[in-house]
Amino acid sequence: MSIRRTLLLFFLLMGLAPATILTGLAFYQAREALQLEITRNLRNEASALMLEVDRMMFERVLQVHTWSHLELMQDVRVGDVDKRLSHLLFDLDMHYEGVYKSLTCSNRQGMVVAASDASLVGKQIEGLGVWLTAPLAHGETRLSPLKLDLESGKASIEMEAAIHDPQKKENVGKLHAWFDWTEIFDLLDHPNQTTVNASPASLAVLLDEQGRIIAASKPLRERGLLLSNALASWRTTVGNDAVITNEEHLLGYGELLAGSAIGHGYQDFPGFGWTVQVYHPTAIAFAPVHRMGYAFLLLLVLTSAAAVALSLLIARRIARPIVQLKELTRNFMQKQHLAEPINIGQGEVGELTESFQQMIRDLEQSRDNLVRASKLAVVGEMAATMAHEVRTPLGIMRSSAQILQRETALSETGKEMLGFILSENDRLNKLISSLLDCARPRPPNFNLHGLHGIARKVQDLLGAQASRKNIRLACEFEAVNDQLYCDDEQILQVLLNLVLNAIQILEPAGEVALRTFSTGQGLVLNVDDNGPGIPENVRQKVFDPFFTQRDGGIGLGLTVVQQILRAHGAEITVCTSGRSRGTRFHIIFPRIEITS
Repeated sequence: MSIRRTLLLFFLLMGLAPATILTGLAFYQAREALQLEITRNLRNEASALMLEVDRMMFERVLQVHTWSHLELMQDVRVGDVDKRLSHLLFDLDMHYEGVYKSLTCSNRQGMVVAASDASLVGKQIEGLGVWLTAPLAHGETRLSPLKLDLESGKASIEMEAAIHDPQKKENVGKLHAWFDWTEIFDLLDHPNQTTVNASPASLAVLLDEQGRIIAASKPLRERGLLLSNALASWRTTVGNDAVITNEEHLLGYGELLAGSAIGHGYQDFPGFGWTVQVYHPTAIAFAPVHRMGYAFLLLLVLTSAAAVALSLLIARRIARPIVQLKELTRNFMQKQHLAEPINIGQGEVGELTESFQQMIRDLEQSRDNLVRASKLAVVGEMAATMAHEVRTPLGIMRSSAQILQRETALSETGKEMLGFILSENDRLNKLISSLLDCARPRPPNFNLHGLHGIARKVQDLLGAQASRKNIRLACEFEAVNDQLYCDDEQILQVLLNLVLNAIQILEPAGEVALRTFSTGQGLVLNVDDNGPGIPENVRQKVFDPFFTQRDGGIGLGLTVVQQILRAHGAEITVCTSGRSRGTRFHIIFPRIEITS
């Protein structure tokens, strides 16, 4: 596995694993906290509803019992001949509008003698049986079973209390009150009116002691659960477990959160042992947590994307120097020379890369020096041989040719041939001198000289030759301090060689310029021309012995130039001229300080 891939996997693991774990823990903790809070609210809600149901039943039972003991109720014995009792019942019905469907009084035979609704007078009361008995301080109130109208969804409970004659100590009739059970339905339909933290999505049911559903929220009534025992097993289960699986979907939902409360009566009223249970679907209860989970998931995805991008970037930045160093090593092994240098930056890998590149440069320099030394050794052998074996015959030939030139009878053709012999003799002597200069350069005689003066001397010496080709030879001096410790003859030889090469290669109307300026490195001399230039791929070879691109050249002039400058501690490079496409020889002499 590559370093980049290893680093990428490591960074992804370190970045995503904690984020995933923290996201999962946050979601779990939020879900648990929300479930605990909702369950507590459901229990409070159930307790508040149960207390309200007990209070409401206590008021209705107490009202019926109290009304049955009114003195006016004794008019039942005389059949309510003056209708005072009927007026009382009517007034009570109007006062408690919506609470009771009707109020009636019947005699011992069960015939209605007074009623809030006059149409009921004279009718026989049908006995519905006794469902519950509410004991009170001075008697009791009995409740008949719940009467449900499936078509209208209305329900009522008949409450009856005996009308007692205190003088004869006997019951003379009964007071009947049909309590509208819709009051209980409304209470369960709007639990938030009873409890501050109640949820509008809560479902509530009222169970009797046998677990029968005697009241429920509207969605449950619409499912036909009233008066059924569908939730009888939940009456005790909910109290022990806050979560109901509800696989049968009895209430139209799956898993539910639940709260339960058993009635214990109100004031002196002991209650009927009913139970209120409040349910909240987990699909609705945990919706905020799920939304938060989706937000966490989105955040995790974004974090993952950012982690991947950052991991790629970091892995690439860490692995890139090593990959570049590997490619550099591979290229060097294949091509045996340093390709484009790379700059990796700081750090251990950067230092290693720079050291490796410097080692390659040193190896290349050593190889070049070895090749150069080999060539110079050949030059030295050739120079020694030619100086000993060639110059003597050349001297004899030159002397003989000069003597022959004095002959008066020599034809014009003969004189021309003698001129060729002398010119070629001079050329061979110059070649031998160049070989000797290259093979055994004279040590420089250092003295303080001005570079500008040497450059002007070059301009004077080569000015006529430049004018013959219509070439402009200029000097532009910007350096304030042009003093050098040098051998002025050798520096003159360097400049003559460079300028003469430029004059020979330039076309008419060309230009050669000698420019000087100072930098932090030292005194700089540029020899610029506007000629065809030197191709970039051969610039590093122009100082090699015997390398030339000019017809008739032997390739030793620039080699001698470089040797002289190195002996002076100077460096020379070749590049494109700054003002044209021509050639620039850039020479940097070491800085010296002139003290007064």
